Amino acid sequence: MKERKYKEDWKNETRFNEKTGREQQVPVYRGNWYSLPAGENRKRLSLTALLPWIGFIALLFVYFKLNFPGATTMYVFLPAALGLFPALYWAMGTWSVFRMPDKMTRLQKENGPGRVLRSAIGCAVCSCAAVLGDLVLLATGGQAAREWPGTLILLAAALTAFGTASRFRELGKHLTETGGENS
Repeated sequence: MKERKYKEDWKNETRFNEKTGREQQVPVYRGNWYSLPAGENRKRLSLTALLPWIGFIALLFVYFKLNFPGATTMYVFLPAALGLFPALYWAMGTWSVFRMPDKMTRLQKENGPGRVLRSAIGCAVCSCAAVLGDLVLLATGGQAAREWPGTLILLAAALTAFGTASRFRELGKHLTETGGENS
């Protein structure tokens, strides 16, 4: 359904097809085009999305694998585990960033850098909820000596996601609009 909100960016034009000898309706993009700011490289940008994603996933798996007391507490485990769902979309956005052309449509912009931004925010929110749950566990006397490293791991995962979100928010502000129907 998301793609339908961009349907006004496309117009049908009648063109002559030389192979068939007939006229046919061809969709032509008439919306705004976007490009990366000067000095931005698509490969470097995809690494900017990929490396924090790998770090976020690795931190969560380390947290779950080391079996901290919070990993067996529902109000810590559940938000941390739910953070893996937006991480899947983060990976999809990273793939789209890697494949995006130099001149993007609005939909390509939303599926690439926009998806990485929204997914990183989702991962950060879930990780922060897990950190808050972990702090509640620590405050109520839940094996603080064993749980502090786990709290720091969850905090590092949240900061990784927040850092990526802020990087892509800045990128979104600086994407250059290169024109619309007239270009």
